[in-house]
Amino acid sequence: MNKTKLLILLIFIVLTTSVKAQFGIGLKGGLDFNSVTRSNSGRIDETYHAKNGADYGLILSYQINEWFALRANVEMLSRSHTMKRNLNAVKGLYTDYNNQYLTVPVMADFTFGGTKVRGHFLMGGYVSYWMMANVSGNTIDLYNKIRPFDEKMEFNESHNRFVAGLVAGPGLSVDLSDNISLELDALLYYDLMSYMKVSKVSSDPRYNNTASLTLGVIYKL
Repeated sequence: MNKTKLLILLIFIVLTTSVKAQFGIGLKGGLDFNSVTRSNSGRIDETYHAKNGADYGLILSYQINEWFALRANVEMLSRSHTMKRNLNAVKGLYTDYNNQYLTVPVMADFTFGGTKVRGHFLMGGYVSYWMMANVSGNTIDLYNKIRPFDEKMEFNESHNRFVAGLVAGPGLSVDLSDNISLELDALLYYDLMSYMKVSKVSSDPRYNNTASLTLGVIYKL
């Protein structure tokens, strides 16, 4: 059996086992925890530390049958971190990077359990656009004095504002009524693209890894 016939067969199985296809729309909100992976070509006096943020947005779902659904979110995801400078002569130098990404994950939603309380496992991919960034912290000026700063970061040609990656994680939903349900999701967003552009001249890839815990309210149409 070739791949096309196998794909048609799988689609047929999903559609013919459908209990009642149902659309859903909702809102979600919660916290996230972002860390950065950077290559060894970065400065040896720099260390990167994870930072908390917020995750909120819109949920779209399409329940195909009892055990399978499609999910897409449109959300603002904080993907922030702190960089500290470890200089022997000067202490207290750091930069907080507060980043906001418009993120659209599309996921398969495998469900199991009872009629009211059900478990979920979500997996898929996402695209993300670096909307805005603010930097703050302490730096050192020309007179070797520590100077605080807090400013909007200006993007330039070295920034890769579009990234993509993989997302997966468990969830738990509780039906409050025939049309309203609560859903708790714990997802990991794993970038496959560096947010700094890589070239032969500048090879210093950096990747965001974001864990998110959100509570959503979904209305089933």
